[in-house]
Amino acid sequence: MKIKTLVLFLFLILFNDCNTTKSKTPANDSEHIHLEEFNAEFEKKIYEVAPGVYSAVGYGIANSILLVGKDGLVIIDTLDELKASKQVLEDFRKISSLPIKAIIYTHSHPDHIFGSGSFVTDVSPEVYAHESLLPTVQKLASETTPIIGTRSARMFGNYLEKSDLVNVGIGPYQGYNADTKLDFVPPTKTFRDSLNIEVSGIRLRLIHAPGETDDQIYIYHPEKNILFVGDNIYKAFPNLYTIRGTWFRSLKHWYESLDIIRNLKPEHLVPSHGKPISGKSYIYDIVTDYRDAVQFVHDQSLRGINAGYHPDDLVQLVQLPEHLKKSPYLKEIYGKVSWSVRSAFAGNLGWFSGDAAELHPLDRKVYADLIVDLAGGSENLLKYTKSKLQIKEYQTVLTLSGYLLRHDPKLTDVIPLRIEALEKLGVSESNANAKHYYLTEALELRNQFVAKIKVRPSPELLRRYPVKVILSSFVANLDPKLSFDTDEKVGFIFLDTKETYTIHLRKGVAEVIPSLIADADLIVELNSQDWKEMLTRLKSPATTLLKFRFKKGNLLSFTQFLKKFSPKEQILTLKVPTNQ
Repeated sequence: MKIKTLVLFLFLILFNDCNTTKSKTPANDSEHIHLEEFNAEFEKKIYEVAPGVYSAVGYGIANSILLVGKDGLVIIDTLDELKASKQVLEDFRKISSLPIKAIIYTHSHPDHIFGSGSFVTDVSPEVYAHESLLPTVQKLASETTPIIGTRSARMFGNYLEKSDLVNVGIGPYQGYNADTKLDFVPPTKTFRDSLNIEVSGIRLRLIHAPGETDDQIYIYHPEKNILFVGDNIYKAFPNLYTIRGTWFRSLKHWYESLDIIRNLKPEHLVPSHGKPISGKSYIYDIVTDYRDAVQFVHDQSLRGINAGYHPDDLVQLVQLPEHLKKSPYLKEIYGKVSWSVRSAFAGNLGWFSGDAAELHPLDRKVYADLIVDLAGGSENLLKYTKSKLQIKEYQTVLTLSGYLLRHDPKLTDVIPLRIEALEKLGVSESNANAKHYYLTEALELRNQFVAKIKVRPSPELLRRYPVKVILSSFVANLDPKLSFDTDEKVGFIFLDTKETYTIHLRKGVAEVIPSLIADADLIVELNSQDWKEMLTRLKSPATTLLKFRFKKGNLLSFTQFLKKFSPKEQILTLKVPTNQ
């Protein structure tokens, strides 16, 4: 008994000492910034940047930009969904009734491209983008849409009450819901490095400027000395990493692209989030601080990485200089330095921290059991967690409650503690993404659901997606337990697109072959649009399957084949996942 008491005493001292320091430097300790201070940046308004140049702010999370030419219009970015883009188009029509001759995408993020259908009517405009934009959109749509949708719903606060939403850091809101409709018009003209175009008398230079995305571009209007910069700069510390999940964003490429702005010395800078900025010297100073902040994080992260720092220690090492912290364009209301540092580590070295204990780390459940055992049992750890809640060490409560619930999900007394910690952290948090994530996870835990982005792709959007992309997405949902003993070839003849494919289901792997194999076990003839709309639940599987015709095999066999493909159920953050 004395040994257990001593172990518990040592645990309390050790854990208290390790976490007191960290609890003083969490995300919510950011110089008393209030998100409300930035609401004016997102006031719903169309700004006249210069004669014939307008930026619509506040219609959604991103902006849409209008250029008026001699006999036509140019649209830069199209918002994130059709309802919002129709509204902005109506207001643009109060400025000009000329036909839309061109659409330009600054990059591939949904809030810039999925409202494009509203701008394409009787006259089909040219659509300009970087050459990598379309493959990027297709890759994202076919691989990680479910989990990025869930994490986006948390990050943007889609499930929160309006009273809990101030803004989303770079815009007023992100309004996806079950009624949201999307459409995306693919580019008709692309380029690699730069492209000079003239539309309705407007001369523009399109410049590849990788930053927030690799397909990011600038649009330079030399006659008026205006630069449209997409998402490479906005009035917040940049999202060098986003907590919804992303591919690595090169910090070096980002600050080098910011130098393009400094070299051009524009009189007006028009970002795709927030208000336009005017004044050549003012813009130069803002951009210099912005690029210096990105380079500082890049260089100092590398310095610490090469010194052997663990990611957790690297975060403590890399802190912005005071003069950069004071910049109104570098407040951590959207991106965060600490997240950026972790991303710099992972992007340069990958997942392994260098600590040998992490080569084969303990299972999260095993580690939680170890912590509980070290504390002298779950009752002792629960009591200690409650004591930390009383003294407002909410990050400690969040950490310990995770151990307790992973140790035993039936410890329901822990859930209210975790919910309170999440809510307190969320209320005091000044970073919009972190705030909404905390508050949404509290809501999920309270009501036992998983947040998801619920949107409906339009039939037109699906029609524009290649069959190969849809099939690649489909086979990634194979349940291996249902297919380890299977060796089956299913041929697809898509009558409308005149394409043929075979899915070879082979012991837990489904290979997509871009041709019809002669010895296929089953061959189905179908319309690609029916297939796409069935998979996305725009059409009922029961009625759609009856349209399919079988050259070999039958509907029953095909149905049994389809049953082997089903997405794995998304889990709550604290639910312990089961094996395959």
